[in-house]
Amino acid sequence: MNISKRVLAVDSGLWTNNMRILDRYLLRQFFFALLFSLIAFWIIFLVVDLVEHLDKFIDKQATFLSVLKYYFYYTPYILVLSLPVAMLLACLFSLGQLAKHNELTAMKSAGISLYRILLPILVLSFLTSLFVIGFGETIVPLTYQKMVEVKTVEIEKGRRERNIILNNIFVQGEDGRIFHLATYDTREKIGTDVLVQRFEGSRLKEEIRAKKVRWENNGWLFVDGVERTFSDSLAELGHSENLSKGKLNSLLPNPAEEYQAFDRLFRLDLRIKPEALAQRQKKPDEMGYFELANYVKIKKRSGQVVAKETTDLHLKIAFPFVNFIIVLFGAPLAANPKRSGLALGFAISLFISFVYYTLIRMGQSFGYSEKLPPLLAAWVTNILFAILGTILLVKAKK
Repeated sequence: MNISKRVLAVDSGLWTNNMRILDRYLLRQFFFALLFSLIAFWIIFLVVDLVEHLDKFIDKQATFLSVLKYYFYYTPYILVLSLPVAMLLACLFSLGQLAKHNELTAMKSAGISLYRILLPILVLSFLTSLFVIGFGETIVPLTYQKMVEVKTVEIEKGRRERNIILNNIFVQGEDGRIFHLATYDTREKIGTDVLVQRFEGSRLKEEIRAKKVRWENNGWLFVDGVERTFSDSLAELGHSENLSKGKLNSLLPNPAEEYQAFDRLFRLDLRIKPEALAQRQKKPDEMGYFELANYVKIKKRSGQVVAKETTDLHLKIAFPFVNFIIVLFGAPLAANPKRSGLALGFAISLFISFVYYTLIRMGQSFGYSEKLPPLLAAWVTNILFAILGTILLVKAKK
């Protein structure tokens, strides 16, 4: 009995050791293919972009150093964008080579299932997706913002300074206030179509709407507007139902105390300087997930439509998981010996990637136009490919 247990233990140890060797071998093949693919796509992207913008660089008399800095800061964004295609090509090539040389057949003959063979690649692709989420939260927004700054200031020669009129400004103050201006003149320090709201928790306590606001005497002068204050019983109601002025006044016991029109209203207590309003509004690509989530919260509180920003917010999680789902979809195709080879693998990866990016952009546009809920619009392509990949994996020869 003891001898049998020792034999089983030895066999189990040999099996585990052999599987580790096979895992390292497969991951090594996959990693080198991934590195080669990623570098190749990065170079292709840079060359195409350089050719497209070369005339602009020459016309603006951009220096070599400025162009170099532009592409240096652009690189993290390019790598994140190219990574799913590189992952798919690496999967098709590494597994395709094993299938072409009958190494997969030998592994299956030794009693190793296809699921077990693919496990290290699937785990690696899932970890890669998590890494891209963290990378996209920390590095990509900063470098993308730097890239925009180099393009605006150094290559386009200070276009930002000539653009003194900013549109659709949202700023959150230190005391629970939200500022929204349709336009803001950074030189004259004048804003139009102004909305200032003060919240305590989730309750709207105060609101100022004005046609114009101007910075003077270290305070803000509002012109031609209304000031509303909300009691505890009406704050949540006014926020949740977005009541019109007439309807809200009909609910108030004393409208004069809660609603007041003014020609001029001067406020010193708003705790926001013109410099804060003059900052360029970041694009979603320049924000991390939490920064964009806060921006969506601010816009939503002020009653603005946030379908576009909410869709982009969900895409910040959905898009990194492309790296896992597209490998799940491509692995069963690569395991077929009839579909092996670098040229065929490259063609298949480009076709699948083209279809994927087309569908994800369609979903994004549906989310922007509110034809689909933002969460579904961001994830629908991933869900579709995950279902198809699972079906292909189940039907593949084990």
